[in-house]
Amino acid sequence: MARTQQIALIGFVDELTATGIGVRAACGLVGLPRSTYYRLTHHYRHYRPVTDPIPQKNRQQPATLTAAERAAGVSALESAEYAELSVVQTYWRAFDAGLVCCSERTFYRVAAEQNMVGDRRRRKHGGGSASRHKPIVHCGRVGELWSWDVTELRGPRTQDRYKLYLVIDVFSRYPVAWRIEYTENTQRAVDMFAAAIAEHGAPGVVHADNGAIMRAHTLVEALADNGVLASYTRPRVSDDNPFSESLFKTIKYDLSCPTLFESIDHARDWTAQFLHRYATEHRHSGLGRHTPAAIHAGTATLVRQRRQQALDRYWSKHPERFRSKPTAPALPGPTGINTNVSQTG
Repeated sequence: MARTQQIALIGFVDELTATGIGVRAACGLVGLPRSTYYRLTHHYRHYRPVTDPIPQKNRQQPATLTAAERAAGVSALESAEYAELSVVQTYWRAFDAGLVCCSERTFYRVAAEQNMVGDRRRRKHGGGSASRHKPIVHCGRVGELWSWDVTELRGPRTQDRYKLYLVIDVFSRYPVAWRIEYTENTQRAVDMFAAAIAEHGAPGVVHADNGAIMRAHTLVEALADNGVLASYTRPRVSDDNPFSESLFKTIKYDLSCPTLFESIDHARDWTAQFLHRYATEHRHSGLGRHTPAAIHAGTATLVRQRRQQALDRYWSKHPERFRSKPTAPALPGPTGINTNVSQTG
């Protein structure tokens, strides 16, 4: 409820109480929570809303930096003298040199606006100081984008670590390929993708992190031979591959997931059962509560129709239980990597 609307309701409550009606009854009549009435009347009884309020972001802030002060901060950040330094080191050296006149926190905000927060040093690969571009991959249908990664599953002994390779179709979240091995091996990854492409067809893009197995020339060339583009996350950016990371968390937080697997065969058997349940039974929040298998196979439209028919019957039988006619969750729309429409849960 908007603040101006609340203030108006407070006025109605005051008018009713002036006629002898109690505050509790008056609040009930106008639909205003009694706690809200008491809270706001203490601070806003004499408040008069302005007719044309200025949004907070457009108001003149007395403590804001001037254009010249902001430009000085940007100039320090772009200076070749400080190119190898972190933001905090740049700030204090520029401050001691009299080049900037603001707080450290304000300087960080200026750096963030210029996308210069983070490791600003030259990279080991690439021969320059510029950071890798943010990967942006759009996905509007099944088979357009796959995401994959490798995670560890723990065995009975401390040194036992099993590697779970997992590839999912991003649009449907359907696991198109997986395997569990003792080590990360490029040829096994190539074989896994070859089998997945043979079964599901080649995707447009395969997205992964920066692991050695993901960037291996053998795998990149095998994907390219099938017309598949390779996309990679930025170094040390944890949310550039959200779909794979989200599924790994779902796997490891499952109540039936063992803390320690008895053997690699145990890990393989359990993972096979889990991924089957996930694909065919899990009602995914990012898929309109449809299963990955239903979206991947294209049967979700029929499922949604049946849901809507059931809701229509329920609404016809008990309309008093609804504020408005219920609607079945919509089918998933476009998603992708860093497209601001990703839903992973």
